[in-house]
Amino acid sequence: MAETNFQPKNDIQVLIGTGSANLGTAHATGDTWTKLHVVDFNIEQASAPIDVAPHRSGTYGQTENMGHHRPDTQTYEVSLTMRGTPTSVLKTTLALFGDGASAAELTPESNTGTMKDGTSSASAVTLLFENAGSDASNIDVIVKSCFCTSMTMKEDVGTNGGELVVEATFWTAYRPLEGTLTPSSTTADTANPKNIFDLSTSTLNSEALVLTSWELTISRSLDRVHFKDTTDYDPFGYVQTAPYEVTGSLSVKRDDSVYDLLTQTKGDSTGITLSLAESSGFTLSCPDVMIDNTKPETGEYLMQTIPFRAFGASESANIVSITIA
Repeated sequence: MAETNFQPKNDIQVLIGTGSANLGTAHATGDTWTKLHVVDFNIEQASAPIDVAPHRSGTYGQTENMGHHRPDTQTYEVSLTMRGTPTSVLKTTLALFGDGASAAELTPESNTGTMKDGTSSASAVTLLFENAGSDASNIDVIVKSCFCTSMTMKEDVGTNGGELVVEATFWTAYRPLEGTLTPSSTTADTANPKNIFDLSTSTLNSEALVLTSWELTISRSLDRVHFKDTTDYDPFGYVQTAPYEVTGSLSVKRDDSVYDLLTQTKGDSTGITLSLAESSGFTLSCPDVMIDNTKPETGEYLMQTIPFRAFGASESANIVSITIA
């Protein structure tokens, strides 16, 4: 007889466990657990890809002994879409570049510390999906030792009432678990998201821009280091394989301020300052950005899309700083 249990998506709650924990170990029930304001997500399950050996000449089918599962190469990604509260931003920056306190600052020297199996990490997080397990008794999905590889922050006057949206991708090379994990206590994120209609400053090179939308993405790439055994195929650790990249775009009314940026749009390889801020409680600052091939956009009236890339003026200078409360 077919099983009768199932998992309604709206019954699933997403929590993040933070605090120091050894890589390869899920956060304990007594650690800090926060119920995130997640509006969309995906879930991973322990799995493995298949490699297929070449077939013998003279045959036209694949035999079973040609298939080989490769759990030693497997990694997992979980993407969360969250309302843009201080908690959603700072929990993500902690796992992305190791700074979970406002102002969260990314420099060329930033990193998430030692990423070695069995070694304590303050930046790795555990994602807990309550009520997502496929088994009637093992009702949770636990994704341990996650680091963030990408975060996008964006606001748009035509979407979500102008609220800040945070899209984060979390990555791990450890198998997700189905079981039960009941934190001793949890804190729900009930703060109000930031909003584009509350921006009091939106300047590029001190030119005041009339924004209709903006977005900024911080990304990096990670890879697993081989495998320790053939039981769980846990990695020896992780390595970051490329530097952080900070890119974004602004959608603005095409006016005198856009014309006054002509020197920078033509290209002079000189960084300029981007500042987006509310009167208090939120400032996004990129002290050194270069405009990357801007274009006019045609509609009922002309707009300008301004793509940009952010740099650090030196190895210790900020690429991006996020003040949020």
